[in-house]
Order: sequence, then structure tokens, then C-alpha cells
Amino acid sequence: MLIMMGYSHSHKKINNMEKAKIVEMVLWKSKEGIGIEEAKNAITTLNDFVKQQPGFISRKTALAEDGMFLDIVLWTDLASAKTASEKAMQNEKTSKVFSTIDEKEMTFQHFEIFNSLE
Repeated sequence: MLIMMGYSHSHKKINNMEKAKIVEMVLWKSKEGIGIEEAKNAITTLNDFVKQQPGFISRKTALAEDGMFLDIVLWTDLASAKTASEKAMQNEKTSKVFSTIDEKEMTFQHFEIFNSLE
């Protein structure tokens, strides 16, 4: 029974990854005066919003030694990714998080996956 449950969970994860068609990439630095821990905490609060959006598959956020952040979000389709971005910009809670980001140091782009190796 435990083996089947483990297999089922792994199989579900693989199926979700196969559905991933869009990579959302955001590269940024925080505004001056915002510490690394404060920035980490702020950006992590977006998880609750993002995971509720249609088409969401997964999200990973990373930090480089120079203080540059990288956010990678996988989506099932471009329309879902764009709709989620628009909703996030109109949401009071998420817009507070975005106010910590230095827009001059930000790159935001969607990419269509054409090759994947798991």
C-alpha cells in the first residue's frame, strides 16, 4: 500500500511537469534599504497568491551571492501566466511585495518550453 501511494504521488508530479508549457522568469534586486531577509520574507508571501492561480504548476525562488533574486514559475499556458500577473498587479497584498523590488534592476519575461529533461 505504501509503495502504491509513493508511486501515485511521483506519477502525479511527473504529469504536472509534462503539462508545463511556459516558464516565467523574474530577475531582480531589492530597493536600497531593504535587507536580504526582509526581501526573502516578502517574496515568499506571494506563494499563497500564486498557488491559487489557474494554470500554476510550480515556483522556485533563488538568491545569488551579489543579492540578485531569480524567480522561476512554471505554467500550463501563457494565458494563465499573463492573467495571474495582471491579477497580482491589481491585488493590494501582492502589490506591497512588488514595491520592495527595484524596477530598474528587474527583468520579467515568459518563455515557451521546447525542450525538457527531468
